[in-house]
Amino acid sequence: MSKTFRHKKVLKEISLHIAENENVGLIGLNGAGKTTLLNVIVGAVKPDTGFVRTNGRESLIEDKKSLRDLVFVSGIKSQLWEELTVKASLENCIKIYQIDPKVYEIRLRRLEEIFETKELMNIRPRNLSLGERMRCELVYAMIAEPQILILDEVLIGVDVAIKHKIMQFFETYRQEKQSTIIYTSNNLAEVERLCDRVILIDEGQIIFDGKTERIISEFSPYYRMEVRISDGLPDFEDLPLEKYSIDSDNVVIDYDIHKIETTRILEHLMEKSTISDIRLSEPDLEGTIRKIYGGRIWKI
Repeated sequence: MSKTFRHKKVLKEISLHIAENENVGLIGLNGAGKTTLLNVIVGAVKPDTGFVRTNGRESLIEDKKSLRDLVFVSGIKSQLWEELTVKASLENCIKIYQIDPKVYEIRLRRLEEIFETKELMNIRPRNLSLGERMRCELVYAMIAEPQILILDEVLIGVDVAIKHKIMQFFETYRQEKQSTIIYTSNNLAEVERLCDRVILIDEGQIIFDGKTERIISEFSPYYRMEVRISDGLPDFEDLPLEKYSIDSDNVVIDYDIHKIETTRILEHLMEKSTISDIRLSEPDLEGTIRKIYGGRIWKI
């Protein structure tokens, strides 16, 4: 499918399939087309060519039952009523989603504890901080226990401690409900933790679609070893390292495990020097994306 806005092709021949119970991270630079793609998936934007079938339906907007199974939470678009308290907005969900009032109360108490929103219920959204508002938005979204979760920058402004609880909640929720999650964030550590699969979009096109481990191994196979030495000066001229630096008693080594094993480097170091401390780091998603984009700006 494709989509053009004001003579600019925002999506270019996008083709993908997301299976039930998949956790997919949708990532890319700002302006790459991520939000447009999400709006197309939920039916808020119609593609110029091609089609989208979500939960077996091609038009979710016209299918109220299917809409109850899907939520789209965005850091830039609110679902809460501005003139109502958070509690009043949530109570509207009983009718909108046809939830039994007793079931609603049980779910609400659980969500209030996880998202720490009990003290925010009688406040209007405009009087909340960004992080507080996002937590309330998530409670509103999860009260109906949807099967498909589309989460676009939903943890902006949220405190680190609460963020950890929320990530744990989504991990458990996916297993309990067999739900499907599409997750976008500029915090790549969140994507790496929650998502098994990554779709990388650049200038309206998919440039990578696969397992999180695969994008790391293909684009950033380098491990890092940081060593503090107390005696002796190592010589790495005979080792197939990617790069290394020696600054006084600190040695930093980047290497590809497909070319040389960690144990071989350690053995070489111990032959030449006395090691007082060592730290090993595996490649991660953030480092991989930085490498793919090179000097282009990636906001973390």
